[in-house]
Amino acid sequence: MRRLRQRVRETAVNSFPVRTQLSFAADARSVAEARRFTRRTLEAWGADELVDSASLIVSELVTNAVVHTGTPTLVSLALRGPHLRIEVEDQHPARKLPVMTAPPEETSEHGRGLVITTSLSTAWGVEYTKTAKRVWVMCERDGTAPDAAPVEQVAHSVLRTRVGVVELSDGGVVTGWNDDAVDLFGWTAEEVAGRPYADLVDRAAGGRLPDDLTAPGAASWQGTYSVACSDGSSEMVFASHTPAAGGPGSVALVVAEEQRALLEHPAPSPRVVHSSAAALGLREDALVRLSVEEYLMLAAERIRDPVTADATYVLLSHDFDDDFEVVAVSGLSETLLGTRLAPDTPGTPDLHNTALPVVVPDLGEFTVPLLAGTELRSLVVVPLVMEGSLVGAVGAASVVTHGFSDDEAAVLQQFADTIALTADRARLQASERERRGWLSYIADAGDLLAGSLDQDMTMAITGQIVVPRIAQWCAIHLADERDEVVLQQVWHEDEQRNEQLRAALETVEADDLVKGSVRIPGYSATSIPLVARGRRTGYLTIGRPPGEVLRSEFFLVAESIARRAALAIDNARAHGALQATGRALQNSLLPAFVPTVPGLDVGVVYEAAGEDTAAGGDFYDLFPLGNGTWCFAVGDVCGTGAEAAAVTGLARHTIEALMRTGLPLTATVERLNTAILDEGPRARFLTLVCGTLRLDSGRVRLEIVNAGHPPPYLVDDRGGVREIGTPQTLLGVVDRTPYFADSHVLDRGDLLVAVTDGVLERRAGSRMLGEEGFAEELSRTSHLPAQAVADRIRRLVADFSEAPQHDDMAILALRVQAGPPAPAPA
Repeated sequence: MRRLRQRVRETAVNSFPVRTQLSFAADARSVAEARRFTRRTLEAWGADELVDSASLIVSELVTNAVVHTGTPTLVSLALRGPHLRIEVEDQHPARKLPVMTAPPEETSEHGRGLVITTSLSTAWGVEYTKTAKRVWVMCERDGTAPDAAPVEQVAHSVLRTRVGVVELSDGGVVTGWNDDAVDLFGWTAEEVAGRPYADLVDRAAGGRLPDDLTAPGAASWQGTYSVACSDGSSEMVFASHTPAAGGPGSVALVVAEEQRALLEHPAPSPRVVHSSAAALGLREDALVRLSVEEYLMLAAERIRDPVTADATYVLLSHDFDDDFEVVAVSGLSETLLGTRLAPDTPGTPDLHNTALPVVVPDLGEFTVPLLAGTELRSLVVVPLVMEGSLVGAVGAASVVTHGFSDDEAAVLQQFADTIALTADRARLQASERERRGWLSYIADAGDLLAGSLDQDMTMAITGQIVVPRIAQWCAIHLADERDEVVLQQVWHEDEQRNEQLRAALETVEADDLVKGSVRIPGYSATSIPLVARGRRTGYLTIGRPPGEVLRSEFFLVAESIARRAALAIDNARAHGALQATGRALQNSLLPAFVPTVPGLDVGVVYEAAGEDTAAGGDFYDLFPLGNGTWCFAVGDVCGTGAEAAAVTGLARHTIEALMRTGLPLTATVERLNTAILDEGPRARFLTLVCGTLRLDSGRVRLEIVNAGHPPPYLVDDRGGVREIGTPQTLLGVVDRTPYFADSHVLDRGDLLVAVTDGVLERRAGSRMLGEEGFAEELSRTSHLPAQAVADRIRRLVADFSEAPQHDDMAILALRVQAGPPAPAPA
């Protein structure tokens, strides 16, 4: 009786704790059972405003206990006034919870449960014992209970209240009757013991018991009826019948009808889903602390109970390729997050009628890839619609067939409507990030393609850009000189499949490329024209897994890459053709080969200034005149590049043509001067050293004309170095200038070296190589072959400065091998 009075006092005053607990097995299904236990308990206690928050907290904490500890879990609920204390205890004290002070990273797979718990609670903590770990959470109602009389007065009033306690057997026979029941009805315990309780109900006075109330296993019941009293009157009472704890039978608490508030549980308030944080049971600041992704994960968890679902997921549509992406799951593996589903894939909304849900009563007859390998047997998918546009979907699945009624589908749709705005926000954020990523990707691709002027390299770069970011493989066809499309390059993300893929692409007809309908077994292929400067130059063919065709903005990205690749390939091809033409013309300005001269060892070095330049303003030549006579020339046209090379060709071919006719050396130089001046505005002045070499009685007789050129150097076999040839007026400046020749005799071992100013004027900052430095280096070459001398001079120029060479350079070295040795000094 003391316990009875205590319970009455708790119910009336609402200041003493009401507590219950239940143990759950270490099984994934325990999470849903724990949520349902929490929901039923709080609704029975009349704490509806705490149901949502408490259910989510219990779900997260039980999930943590089941997944990470694998031990049975004890859930305890205690309500005192506006305060609810939740305790979840497992038997794995060694595994501690992390203390989260900030939301986890977006890529984190764990830690979101504590963020949700923090958002929903007013306080939480962890207690450890030797055998268990207990997580406790405190929650508060939105408001406190209305003020009543002071506690002392209420307690005094309760003591005068009569609460009859009637114990009944399985058959409804009275087995217990307390003193308050005696006071209420006048019957003593001995008088009613063994009598059916239904006989005491006065049906004529009003009210009746449910027919099955006293049946074994009957559910709880509350209501009013009239009880016959011992004095012949009837007492209208309010009674609460509940099954007896731990045994058969039931217990009825009975009070006068006017005091029904002591026992009556208020009817659950209608559950209305609001489009705010309250829809998920969150405090007002929850959305500030949760990201959009966490909010959607919470939404997927929240909707499971109202529609009795065993698993839920949220899909968002993609602007770039129209696919749906899994962004939130509950009851499913988190490995599904990020999974892409093509439109019309089972498990996605109906694109032909986005206003209606998709219901799959039996998954055994309808395969859903997203749920493959699970025990789920039915599915309902409702669309997320924002301003008339489909932005995603919410799916709910059950382990039983026909698991969802029309009403539950309607509830799911109503819930989806409340989160549509947040889902669309998440979709737009994801689309914006994706657009920025693709724009950066396209810009980087353009920079890479623009940096190459080699056709093969440009096509290779294109393949690396496309594979694997856009496709599994790609191929490039280019039109040849006959305008026939020819396969050029093939790239596959698996290089071992390149040859197999090339063989398949070799059979593709040009018409299929034009139509874009390339068929390669095992792939979805699309051909995109390569168009540069208004002319179609070929095709870029892209291959993706079966069914994954290029759609929407994703196709625009591929087209953008194709346009840049087409222009880069066309530029590289034009550059290559121009280079080939230039090399052919430039090679004609130099001797085809270095001739072999009887009695002379010849060494030659030629380097034109500028990248990819084969000839410029400097030149050399060595050709026979007959009768053992040879002519040589080393010259330097003002400037470098194509303009200087044009004058080079004029000078070299004029000298050779005139000397081969037998014209004297001086006359040849004079006529060359006239020819250069006749070029008018295209004329450029020219420095030249030109001479003839004739073997005579074992010696070499040299005649030389120096038209403003650096004097040649003569090195004897003892290392002596001297300049020869008198400098005269350079060519192309003064008309009708007479020139004369100097004569010298070269002995065996003598070395004649002629260079251009690209050698002598090599600079390193303010220092210049100059004649003295060059002559000093030549003094060490008296024992070297002619070609070794020329190569050593080239190394000297290269090593003198780290700066690139800005002037053309020609070196001609001639060493006398025939004839008697030079006379010994006196």
